[in-house]
Amino acid sequence: MATVFPPASDASVPLRSNGAPDVSGPMDLLVAAQLPGTTERPDSRRGVDPRDGAISPRDLAALSFIGRAGELAQYQLHAAVFGDVSEVVVSRFVRRAASRGLILVSRWRGIGINRLRLTTRGRALLIANGTDEQEIFTPRNPIAEGHIEHQLWIGDVMIVLARAARLPDLLQPAWALQRRAPERPAAIPDVLASFTEPASQPALLLGVEVDLGSERLKAVFLPKLEKLCTVMAEWAGDATPAIVLLTNNIRRRDALRAAAAGLPIAVVAEMLPPMPGRPGLAELQETFGFVR
Repeated sequence: MATVFPPASDASVPLRSNGAPDVSGPMDLLVAAQLPGTTERPDSRRGVDPRDGAISPRDLAALSFIGRAGELAQYQLHAAVFGDVSEVVVSRFVRRAASRGLILVSRWRGIGINRLRLTTRGRALLIANGTDEQEIFTPRNPIAEGHIEHQLWIGDVMIVLARAARLPDLLQPAWALQRRAPERPAAIPDVLASFTEPASQPALLLGVEVDLGSERLKAVFLPKLEKLCTVMAEWAGDATPAIVLLTNNIRRRDALRAAAAGLPIAVVAEMLPPMPGRPGLAELQETFGFVR
């Protein structure tokens, strides 16, 4: 399989996310990193800031996952990093990381799930511990209420593909793809996954689009889908390119399936689970069961 991207650059490209905010200049949304070991508070203190104490490898993994997602829900962090431990363990991490200024926590509509974002302090800590700064994203503001559901589905897709029987050698959301691409592609999937191992199986380049019906099908979505097919075919090299469309309306799914018959690469349209969350993760696991 050909390399999907040349070396990363700061060039911006349009985000291909249905119903998601336009972050065509992702570097403009990044806040400059603080120096490791410094505090974001203006007051000075004697000795070492208590927030600069030792941090566990699992805590670093959790912070890294938050940074790669941009913004995610606490249940997603639990599923991706903490596995079968009690929810109490995850809540303790969230409180500890928030108190140290490493993450910001907000509530969905004030009463719902915890929404987590990495701070500049958390970003600096990850970089100081060897994380590639191109792999983490620190948005200045939380995602708008009208777009958070789309973001949660992207996070769920990434969790499920990371657990696939065939492990991906590349798994990135749209924001990371747009940062890495040195030139402006015509379209970018919400999630891109590359599967090249084992060598005994054909390589697969998979793009995933979460379609919540915010774009007119014939006038907007289908023309963009045609462009995405072309981009995926170019990126795939010797691999087989394919696209999975996840939508929330049966009639729209059926229309997408009919339109897919005339596209140059394999495009599969499936229904999203009724709601994101733990049950939704289980249903998505079945949807992507073909990746093996």
